[in-house]
Amino acid sequence: MNHNITAMSGDATGIARTPRGVVFVRGALPSEIVKAEIVARKKDFSIADTISIIKPSSGRAVPKCKYYKHCGGCQLQHANYETQLKIKIGTVRDAMTRIGGFSPEIFENLTCEPSPEFWGYRNKAAFPVQNCNGKIITGFYRAGTHRLELIKNCPVNAKKLNEIYGKILDCLAQKNLPFDGYDERTGKGKLRHIIARTGINTGESLLSFVINGKLSTKGIKALAALGVSARSETVTLNHNSKPGNVILGTYTENLIGSGLISERLGKYKYIFDTTSFFQVNTKQAEKLFSFVSSLAEGDKNILELYSGTGSLTCYLAENAGHVTSVEEWRSAVKMAMKNLNANGFDNVETLCGSSEDVIVDLQEKYDAVVLDPPRDGCEKSVLEAVNKFGVRKIIYVSCNPATLARDCKILAGYGYRLAKIKAFDMFPQTAHVETVVLMSRVKD
Repeated sequence: MNHNITAMSGDATGIARTPRGVVFVRGALPSEIVKAEIVARKKDFSIADTISIIKPSSGRAVPKCKYYKHCGGCQLQHANYETQLKIKIGTVRDAMTRIGGFSPEIFENLTCEPSPEFWGYRNKAAFPVQNCNGKIITGFYRAGTHRLELIKNCPVNAKKLNEIYGKILDCLAQKNLPFDGYDERTGKGKLRHIIARTGINTGESLLSFVINGKLSTKGIKALAALGVSARSETVTLNHNSKPGNVILGTYTENLIGSGLISERLGKYKYIFDTTSFFQVNTKQAEKLFSFVSSLAEGDKNILELYSGTGSLTCYLAENAGHVTSVEEWRSAVKMAMKNLNANGFDNVETLCGSSEDVIVDLQEKYDAVVLDPPRDGCEKSVLEAVNKFGVRKIIYVSCNPATLARDCKILAGYGYRLAKIKAFDMFPQTAHVETVVLMSRVKD
C-alpha cells in the first residue's frame, strides 16, 4: 500500500494518516510517498516498513553504514544532515506544544545547533556480548530486539574506538577462551559487555569488560591480554551479575593502568572512570556547556542538580561566586572534586546524594538552578522544592523532549515562563536530541 508521509514521530519514524488510522512507517521521511508493508497492527495504530520510495524527499540520503537497515544504533542515516536538524527541531516543538501545552508561536524561531562532526564523533561505545553455537559474538542490538548485528566497525564511533573494537574482534575469533559470552535468558556466561572510551582531544583510551560473577585467574589474564592487544592505555573489569538492561555494576577493578581516562572541553581538563557519565559528543558538549553558562551569566549563587563528574560545573563556576553541585553516584562525586581542584576552582561545594533527598535540606538563597537529569526527567518533588526557593531562573538541560515538556509544564504552573529554548544535535544520525530551556520567574 502507498502511504503519504506527513510528519515524523519522536523516534524518527514516518507518520501516515489513513482511513484505517495512523501508520508509523519505518525508513520514510516527511513529504515522501512510499510503498510500505504493515508488519504489526495495534488497537490505535499500525507499524509498517518501507518497501520502496515512490516520491522521495529532497532530504533523502544514502546511508553510509552497511549495517544501517539492521543495527538499532542509528535511525536517520537515510536523511541528509540539514533534514536531520529539521526533524529534531520538529521533535522538540511537537513535545513542547503537545505535552507541555506551550503556544506554537514560541517555537517559530527554534534552532538546532549542528554538531561540529556528523561522523566519528562518539567517544564511547558499549558492545553487548553473547554466545552463539559455542562462539563468543559481539556487536550492536538490532532495532527493538536483543538479537545482535555482528558489525566490524561503526561510522559514528571515533576512529580510536573502531581500532580497539577491531583488535577485540580478532582476539575473540580465537578458540578456547576461558569464558563464555552472556546468556540473558539463563543468566549464565561470564562476559556481558565490552565498553570502549576515548578522549577525542587527548587521544587516551579506556577499555572495560563487564563480567557476570567471578572469573578464574586464567580468565582474568585472558581479558588483560585482550586489553594489551587492543592497545588501550587502561583496562578495567566491571562486575554486574544483576539481570536486566543496566550495563554497568557498582564495582570496578583495574587490570591495567589507573582505570581513568582524561578529556579536555575548552580550557578545562577532566578525568573520569568506567562508570562515569560524560557527554558522548566531546566537541558538541563544549558548545552546549558554553551556552548553558551564558544563560547563568550574572548569577552569583548557583545550585546544580545531577552534576555528574563536574564537566558542566566548571563552566558554571567560572563566573559564579559559588556553586552547589549535587550528584548521587559516589564515584562521579569523587571525580568531580578532583576535576574542580585540577581546574583551580575553590568556589564549589559538592554534595553526594540524590537530588530528591538533598534538596529538602538546602537552605541557601540561589539566583539560579541548573537541572541536567537523566532521560526520565525530574521527580516532581525536585521541581516543587526548586519552586519554593523562589529562584529567578531555572536552566534545564534535557536529552528527552517528552520529559522536558512535562517538567516545563509543571514549572509553568508554578509561575515560570519559557524565556529561551535551543536544541543541540548531540547525536547525529540518530533520532536523539539535546535541548536547553531557560525558565524565568514571572514577576508578581
